[in-house]
Amino acid sequence: MSSEQTYLLRLMSQATKELKTYAVDVFGDPAEIESQLTSGYTRKGMALYNNSDSASGECLWGASDLTHATGMVIPKGALFDIPCSTDLPIYVMNTVSGEIGNLRVVEIA
Repeated sequence: MSSEQTYLLRLMSQATKELKTYAVDVFGDPAEIESQLTSGYTRKGMALYNNSDSASGECLWGASDLTHATGMVIPKGALFDIPCSTDLPIYVMNTVSGEIGNLRVVEIA
């Protein structure tokens, strides 16, 4: 099966095992969002909400090579859906060094 077909099938999958929500503080250096799902469930998708206050920089997400130049922006007050499994690491960072951003994360399995 091609990776495109696998991706499309995962988008059609419904969460049937677990829903987990939590907060993550986001700093100026990239950090991986590690799954908080229990019982070995595999993540079918996640969403990130930028709950940062007005003094914080915007948050970025991307792969392990995340930088200010390559990151995808999550604007303040925006909800960003990422259809990804647990074996695909997601990294986040803040755009302003020394500032702390706040993300709300929801994972579904």
